[in-house]
Amino acid sequence: MRAIVRNVRVNPMDKAGSKFLIASASLILVAILFLNHAGTAVANVPTVLQVVNISQGSDGKIRLEITHQSPSPNHYVDMIEVQVNGVTQQFSQQPQTTDPFTVELDLGTLQGTPEVKARAHCNIHGWSDWSQTIAVPEFPTVAVVTSTLLMTMLVFRAGNTVGRTRKRAELANNPFKSSAS
Repeated sequence: MRAIVRNVRVNPMDKAGSKFLIASASLILVAILFLNHAGTAVANVPTVLQVVNISQGSDGKIRLEITHQSPSPNHYVDMIEVQVNGVTQQFSQQPQTTDPFTVELDLGTLQGTPEVKARAHCNIHGWSDWSQTIAVPEFPTVAVVTSTLLMTMLVFRAGNTVGRTRKRAELANNPFKSSAS
């Protein structure tokens, strides 16, 4: 008795299309996370572009990225206010020479996961708006990106496993199909 072997065609777009959708969704999620930190500038008032948690343990430290157009010895950010769960702390600043610039601030020992936001004061134009509120300690961006990539790889692996299982089931149901294609 001879076995009849037929060519089995697999649509490459089924596999590639699903991988493309998963990769696209992952990239959109990462883009949303990064764009969530963007700010807008108004006139020549400084703007807190980003508040980043750089704490280690209960040690409350943040890094601020601030933009302020045309800084000079006579026009600069002279003060920063940080609000931790409604309690405001002020930090004096020396004149800056770059735009944007970063400032690292020590908030002291923090309990739990306090809500933190910041604003900057120009010695000529006044206060900026408050930044977005972050939780300190929050999950660092590196951890979020790493987790997203890991989950994407697991989804791809699961998709490949499902595809192999489906192919085995098709072969089991139809003994005339060949696994060599």
